[in-house]
Amino acid sequence: SDPDAGSRHTELADEVIHLTGSSPQETYLNLEKILPLAKAAGCDAVHPGYGFLSERAHAAEAFLNAGIKWVGPSPASIRLLGDKLEAKKLLDHYKVPTAPWGEVNLSDQAGLATLAEKIGYPVLLKAASGGGGKGMRLVQEKASLKEAAESAAREAKSSFGDATLLLEKYIERPRHVEIQILGDEHGNLTHFGERECSLQRRHQKVVEEAPAPNLSAATKEKIAASAVALAKGVGYANAGTVEFMVDAAENFYFLEVNSRLQVEHSVTEAVWGIDLVKTQLLVAQGATLAELFPQREAMRPRGHSIQARVYAEDSARQFAPCPGPLTLVEWPSAVGLRVDTGVRTGSVIGLDYDAMIAKLTVLAEDRTRALARMQWCLARTVIFGTVTNINYLQDILADEEVRAGHMHVKLLETKFKDWADLPPAELLSQRRELAANAGKASAGSAGGPTQIPSPWEGR
Repeated sequence: SDPDAGSRHTELADEVIHLTGSSPQETYLNLEKILPLAKAAGCDAVHPGYGFLSERAHAAEAFLNAGIKWVGPSPASIRLLGDKLEAKKLLDHYKVPTAPWGEVNLSDQAGLATLAEKIGYPVLLKAASGGGGKGMRLVQEKASLKEAAESAAREAKSSFGDATLLLEKYIERPRHVEIQILGDEHGNLTHFGERECSLQRRHQKVVEEAPAPNLSAATKEKIAASAVALAKGVGYANAGTVEFMVDAAENFYFLEVNSRLQVEHSVTEAVWGIDLVKTQLLVAQGATLAELFPQREAMRPRGHSIQARVYAEDSARQFAPCPGPLTLVEWPSAVGLRVDTGVRTGSVIGLDYDAMIAKLTVLAEDRTRALARMQWCLARTVIFGTVTNINYLQDILADEEVRAGHMHVKLLETKFKDWADLPPAELLSQRRELAANAGKASAGSAGGPTQIPSPWEGR
């Protein structure tokens, strides 16, 4: 696109195709523009990434019909699992737990009220198509149900072109735990463990980690088995994620399926020592899981990985985007650190795309060291020219509940509601302590802790 001209990924690519235009609708969402260009370039396959057209069944269908391989699940799987209503109808058959729910009929307000009473307040209105918090409303009582449903439907229609809603029981203070699934095109499917994604703001993840802390091995096995059963039942191929809510008693409930790679896939790659994107390409070429992972049954996650999303936004002002030129960008260098970014000194942050400018992923021997290493890396990240959420991330990771692994999806919304970029003395002391410990953990001296080899070294 025009805003991406001269960006890092265009310089690293062997060949660049210019999509004239600035907005996503003109460029990366414009299938009518992309498909002819892909054909003209002689593409054998297209990797959709984790945004824009990545979960659009019609896009997958269009590329396949043009003789171009879609690196992802089939259009049928995307269509079936992308519709929350249809996906939920499959759950009973595959014995996947789900919270009480029902389909919303906006023309029948009496029926909607009856459904809400049957499910029991509080209830959650959700768009049947799409995600990211769009078309979602929490309803605490009957008096606000009608207005919330109409508002959610309008937003869903605007965001996804579909006003269909579902209503489900709202689980108080749940954790967000997801399973990384991977299937080949020969009917085989496996998983690569769980990720903890409970630290969210505005229904969007901020910090993710693997494995999930304070979750019993038995529950992890049950959640993974449910995810595999559902995915296998619909003939899922390639990479995907099955998301669940987990309550304080470790009861778990299906949330949704993301029929694509996740932003946070790097933490899974770190602890399992795999390359999911490379695997996606090999699966699309016809490789079997047995060929790719002959020792899969013996594979186990090793160490602990945490990812922090760096945004160009003001966390103290309702996460307002902060566009503008970056006058200085410097990333730290450390064993077990991976930096995914498309910016550098001189890059300009615009308003056309998401405000995320980097992902920092660390790998360490255990969670305590991973937290310390992330603090060390964040403290040494330099970004001038715009406001970022780096101090916000540091305060989150220094929080006693987060450090203890006692997290839920409402933690940031409640505990950090009035966060300001002026940390108290106690928090500053915690930061210094964590940074000092991280310095020891990252020193790599003979007397230091044993280093876990980074799965990205030598790539």
